[in-house]
Formats: sequence, C-alpha cells, structure tokens
Amino acid sequence: MSIRAVWILAIRIGDDNAREDEGTRTLFSKVYPTVERRVKATEHDSYVQLADNASFVNSLVNKLGLQTTGKQFIETRDGCKHIDQKPVFEVDTVYGKVWPVLVIQQYGLLYCCLPMVEGGSHLRPPLIKISGLSAGFSLLLGMADFLGELPSTVDEMHPKLAELYYFVSQAAPFGTPKDTNPATVRDIMTKQSPALTHKQPAWKPNIYKGKSSLYFAVKEQIRAVQYDDLKVPNVWDVYGTVVCHAELEHTLPEVSVNLYSPTHSKATPPETLVTHPCVQAIESASSVKCKLKFTPPNEMFVLCQYSARVMHLPIKGFYQMKEKENNTIDLLVQLKLNENLKNSFSHCFVNLPFFNRGPVSVSECLTSQGNLSVSTADPRVLVWNIGQKFPSKTLEVILKATLRCDPSKKLSSLQQDEFCIGNNCYIQVYFKIADYSLTNCNIDSKTVQVTPSIKYKINSVTELQASDYKIWNSHGDAVVGFPAPKFLTIYRHVP
Repeated sequence: MSIRAVWILAIRIGDDNAREDEGTRTLFSKVYPTVERRVKATEHDSYVQLADNASFVNSLVNKLGLQTTGKQFIETRDGCKHIDQKPVFEVDTVYGKVWPVLVIQQYGLLYCCLPMVEGGSHLRPPLIKISGLSAGFSLLLGMADFLGELPSTVDEMHPKLAELYYFVSQAAPFGTPKDTNPATVRDIMTKQSPALTHKQPAWKPNIYKGKSSLYFAVKEQIRAVQYDDLKVPNVWDVYGTVVCHAELEHTLPEVSVNLYSPTHSKATPPETLVTHPCVQAIESASSVKCKLKFTPPNEMFVLCQYSARVMHLPIKGFYQMKEKENNTIDLLVQLKLNENLKNSFSHCFVNLPFFNRGPVSVSECLTSQGNLSVSTADPRVLVWNIGQKFPSKTLEVILKATLRCDPSKKLSSLQQDEFCIGNNCYIQVYFKIADYSLTNCNIDSKTVQVTPSIKYKINSVTELQASDYKIWNSHGDAVVGFPAPKFLTIYRHVP
C-alpha cells in the first residue's frame, strides 16, 4: 500500500501555441527512495527506473493526449487494440513502460501518483487487487482538498505548495498513506488538538475544541427529459444528498437525526438510501420518516444519499422550432409551473442552444415575462431569464421569437453536437428553489439528539435544483433510450 512517487501538474489543455515548457508545469513532485528500493528488490530484472521529472511529465501528457499530439492518431494510444483503464494509465518512458499511473483532475490541476504493486507490476494483476491504487486515490484527493482552488498563475513557489510537502510527510510517511484526511492532518500540523484523556479511534484521532454546532444541508436534484410525443413518455428522476458538519466538544458524540417529511404534504418516501460508514443504525418509524444514528467525523461529510420517485414534473414544457428560408428560425416555448411547487426561485432561466449554424441573433422577440439575450460565453446559445417567480394567476410563461443565423462564421473552437442538425434541437431549463424539496425530505431539527447531552447550535438548509432538465423540439427527432427487448434479458440455462 505504498506510493513510489507523486506529481501535481498544471497543463494548458488544448493550447496548441504554447511552448512545451510553457504548456506544462510541474508544481509538485516527490519520489520515495525507500519505496523505490523495495520495488527494485521485488521486480528484479523487470524493474523500470523512474525517469526525471521533465521526461516523465512529457510522456504522461502525450499519453493523456492533452497537447498537440492529442489531435494525432497514435496506434498504441488510440487504436482499437488499446485497453483503456482510466484513470489508470501505462506511460512509455525512456527506461520502459511504467504502470499503474493514477491520474485525477481536481480544481483544474492534474494529480498523479505511481503506486507500488505488491509482487511486481510486470505480473499485471487486476486493478481491484492492487491496494496501492485505493491508497493513492485517497492521498491524491486529500492533497487536492488541502490545496483547494489555486490561482491560474500559480507556480511551484506558492506558499500552499510549500505547506503541501509537510502535509504529505504527515499523511504518507515514507510513501505509505496513513491518514489522508486534511482536517486531521491540519490539526497534527498546527497541534491544535487538546490532550487526549480517552483512546480515540484511528478515523478520529483528534477532539474538537470550541463552540459546539451542527450543520445539515439537504440538496435535492431532478433530471428530466420531455419529448411532447405520445409514443415516447417523458422520464424524470429525483435524487438527493444530505451533508453534515458536526463540531461537537466530546470524545465520541452520538447524533440522532430524523429525515422527516410531513405526511400532510404528500411526502414521497425514498426508494433507495445509501449512508456514510459512520452511520450505526437506521430506524424507520413510518414510510416517510427515517432516523439515523451516527458518530460524526470532524470534517464535513455526506451523511446519506437517496433517490425517490415523484408523480409530477415541477415544470412542464413545450418547444417548437422550425427552420425557414434565409437562415431564419421561428420558435415557440411554453412553460407551465406545477401548482404544488413553491413559486419562489433563487434563479430560473432557459438555455436555447443552436448547434452547427454559427452565431445567432434575435430579429423579433415576444415574452410574457423575462428577457431574451445571446449568451456572452457562447454566441450559439440564447438565454431566456424568466426571473424569480411565475405569474401567480396562470403559472405559465411564453416565448415567441424569430432568429437569424450566420453559418458563414465558423466557430471551430466550440464543441458541436452532430445530432442537433435541422429541426433536431432542445432547450435546457435551470432553476433553484431554496427551503424546498420535491420529496419534502428535510432535517427535523426539533428531533435532533446528541449523546451525551451538550449545548449546541443547529442550522439546516434545503434546496431543490435542476441538474439536467431538457425539452426536445416537437418538430424534430430526439435522443431516446429504450429498454432492452425481453428476448435479450431472459436468462437461459445452457447445460
């Protein structure tokens, strides 16, 4: 479960004009000589020496296809015979092939490490049997959380990167990850943890000291696709996450909390519920009431995740778009708010993308509410800002517009959707509602209990957000997923 080396890279992805030394910068690197000696003793004649930083990073970038070579076809990387095992890669270096290199992207940087393979990497065991991959993944995520988001102009002399060397020495002494939790390692680095009078578990070696508080956040999201086609039903699903941050002044406090939905609000019980490992017990008092008992870690964590099925869409939509002569387009959009939905939005707007047509402009526009404009980020996208509330009487908004396209202006730098040609197009609705959820899942703060009894402040928030909410054009084709035919799903025993 040891790590041979760790790197952090800043790369200008897709910048063909950047020089090699300008496009790729090594912000952090650390090689563990003690682990290298163990690898050499294990691998014997199959041992592949690590190349110097510049050479290795150049080989890795070419392997990932992040520079100009990414546009070239390379048989060993892009051929059909190549077996892709992302985020694990095999990198060709001047000394030979190095495997398994783990690469993840966080906050715009590439975090990479090379775990040691017990028994020898030349044997190529299945990834699931390489314990160093899990340890390396945990270390890389801990490093990313410790650094956070850095400015785009960051270099290796940044103070945070200087602190990272100390962090890594505490989190993975001699290349073996021990505790990669940034909060725990910070306490060790700053020595803020009070003296321990009781034996603490390995996953919570420090005790919080300060004012006790509990924070819960319920974030519910909905994905939906609407077709306006009798032959194709609309589909949608609802899923949510409950985040908790417990700062409680005790050795091992136990928290009991209800995910409570009032029965008079037509609550929807969760179909699936996945909890954090710290949850010790789940008690269901009713179909819509669930009690969780847990001993929280010091840092913010995901207490549970759930999915549910709701009967009605929060916003029903209707979209019609037709191409006319002289590169003009007529469109009509109608949105109807469900009467049971809270009519108060943090934001509500609609994106109308038009791919493969060049930039668009608005010739005529009529809206019952809000305003229509061209996106500043993409000239092919129109943005209809509806506002924070639908009309209280009709709960409906309408947009009629005539557009003009300019296909002579090529936008090669922007990604195109090859399916969205002619009348094949869609709109995407984005909205966010505070203090509301479709399933009425929320934290019942009155029933929260902490053992042993201490004074604490509790704060809870709830929000509903559209994550992927599409409405396809009634006059065009749409991307539809169909279930597999029954004859393909029937299991037949072959003696």
